Amino acid sequence: MTEQEPYPRSLGHIGITVDDIEEGVEWYESVLGFTHVMGPEKIHANEGHFGKLVADGMSGFEWMKIAHMATGNQVGVELFEYDTTEGESNPEMMTPGLNHICVQDPNIEELAARIEETGGTQLKDIWKVYPDEEYEMTYCEDPFGNFVEIHTHGYEHGHANMSY
Repeated sequence: MTEQEPYPRSLGHIGITVDDIEEGVEWYESVLGFTHVMGPEKIHANEGHFGKLVADGMSGFEWMKIAHMATGNQVGVELFEYDTTEGESNPEMMTPGLNHICVQDPNIEELAARIEETGGTQLKDIWKVYPDEEYEMTYCEDPFGNFVEIHTHGYEHGHANMSY
């Protein structure tokens, strides 16, 4: 096999575990505006093709529920609930692994307030990413304990040709 030059791959989807998938679908749909694509479906480990597939990829459960959603730019969001899911997420910013998701909204104050009104928390102040630019950001937490960053502008638009 010859070595291939790297090229920018697209982000297809992310997966988020919640403790109540029906509440998760409702929250991500009504607060972040994600499109509900399918599910929740209950899958039993090693039952049928998909049950075998997920048991191979995510072992250690008897059943799981999965729902598929999509963001405004068609990145998929898979929500999961497992028979063993308990408590709240406790992400640590300095620990390897998924750190946060980021959504874009020009009305950052409104979305942060909506997150708080629906069981989440605004964790940080709203900051200008660069002192002399209009780009703003903040960190919140969804009701399931996952970090949600909000930016007013797109990633490349907000970071191209800027320096810290």
